[in-house]
Amino acid sequence: MGGANGSKILVTTGSSRVASIMGTDSAYDLNDLPYQHCLSLFFRSAFKGEQEKQNPNLIRIGEEIVRKCKGIPLAVITLATLLYSVTDERDWGVIRDNEIWKLEQKENDILPALRLSYEQLPSHLKRCFAYCSVFPKDYIFYDLELVYIWMAHGLVQSCNENQELEDVGFRYFKELCSRCFFQDFREDAGDVQCKMHDLMHDLASSVTQNESSAIISSSQQVSKNVRHLSFLYPELLPEDLPVPFQNLDHVRTISFLNERREGISSEVFIDACFLRFQCLRVADLAYSKFELLPRSIGNLKHLKYLSLWNNFFLKRLPNSICKLQSLQALILGGCDELEELPRDIKYMVNLRLLWITTKQKYLPTRGLGCLKSLRFLFVTGCENLQYLLGDLHGLTNLRRLFIGGCDSLISLPQNIKFLTTLKILNIANCENLDLAIEEVEDNQHLSPFSLQKLEIINIPKLLGFPTWLIRGSINSLKVLKITDCDNLRELPEPLRNIATLEELLIYGCHMLNNERLHNISGPIQACP
Repeated sequence: MGGANGSKILVTTGSSRVASIMGTDSAYDLNDLPYQHCLSLFFRSAFKGEQEKQNPNLIRIGEEIVRKCKGIPLAVITLATLLYSVTDERDWGVIRDNEIWKLEQKENDILPALRLSYEQLPSHLKRCFAYCSVFPKDYIFYDLELVYIWMAHGLVQSCNENQELEDVGFRYFKELCSRCFFQDFREDAGDVQCKMHDLMHDLASSVTQNESSAIISSSQQVSKNVRHLSFLYPELLPEDLPVPFQNLDHVRTISFLNERREGISSEVFIDACFLRFQCLRVADLAYSKFELLPRSIGNLKHLKYLSLWNNFFLKRLPNSICKLQSLQALILGGCDELEELPRDIKYMVNLRLLWITTKQKYLPTRGLGCLKSLRFLFVTGCENLQYLLGDLHGLTNLRRLFIGGCDSLISLPQNIKFLTTLKILNIANCENLDLAIEEVEDNQHLSPFSLQKLEIINIPKLLGFPTWLIRGSINSLKVLKITDCDNLRELPEPLRNIATLEELLIYGCHMLNNERLHNISGPIQACP
């Protein structure tokens, strides 16, 4: 209705039926990608452009595989990445001669090439990929989010007790990315974002069978064996739990994610879910619209992942939430109206990821510092927060600390630099933050942290770069990013001696003397 004269609407679809319903004109059928272009795409992905160095037999088998892809680029590149670095002719032959190619292909069936790429996955990656069907199409995935959800369901296993589960999960994610199960990558403050192609999502849905169900109606019938429930239209749900869902005994996930970011608003419905689904591992209540989280949350003794991301109405959390002894990830980011954290948060001893937004001026003492298992701590959007917790040194396993959007924050605690396990530190958009920390003689014997990545964005009070930030990182720092610090005038001398530096990005620091950038080892991107 708002379009100007002559405006047109272009609809793309993979279904001729949809085209016939939507179109006011005849459909335009896209041609298949020509065979020679498919070959070029395949060999560029499989051989990384070094086709002339390869075994002629591999090239011949590759040509036969490409013909089976029938001009579909996604099929071509998926199989090419599957065969990347594989040099055994028999492995290539297995792909070419697989029985999947012989199955009759209907219009909406899963592409044989995609199903074949799934069949070639090791079992642990099959389970992780299949779980992605719980998310809506076009969902923006974050690597950290996915890893902790996989962990909550026991999909991430480590055979080495010294290896962190998070590291194993990140490796799973990278392997799926390398095989083209995800696409459209971008980095945001150190986190990887990506999407999943619709056809890949269809594949994930097809392999989960009756385990996962996307709910579009409260009267929808679901299998009694369903484990993962996604409510795609939470705004249409009734107050109480509909009858078809009252007899489900195996539910492990409830999610209200959708592309419209319309969250659940009924506290009664959430309460009913908590009371009925006692074996929940994951509860994703992002963009929900209730003021109080039901006290019944405390009964979910198996819950490992709870997201209340961007609930702009949430004011209080019941103290019963602190009974969740199994909880590994608690996400309260974007809860702008949250008045305070639960007073007994120190008892949530298995928390490994905590993301908080709160209206408090001070974080509770003898609270967060007791969370010995914490690996990732995000403190964002806390506009009233003046001081971080003083018992920060108690976080003896903390690997990443992110502080952002805390305009009232004045200083960081002195003991922050003695978090010896800290590897990534992000500080961003804190208008009144002074990063200078006074040296205390009693602490001279303590070892400072050895960071691998340091990122500082838009800190107006940063005049001279504090040496405490990199003193202990001379032999470990790989990435240093300083952006939009308008008043920064000089870089620290120790920066010249960091032999491990792989990336240095300095941007928007208009007062910085460019002569300070000379003789710094490592690749440099400098934009005055």
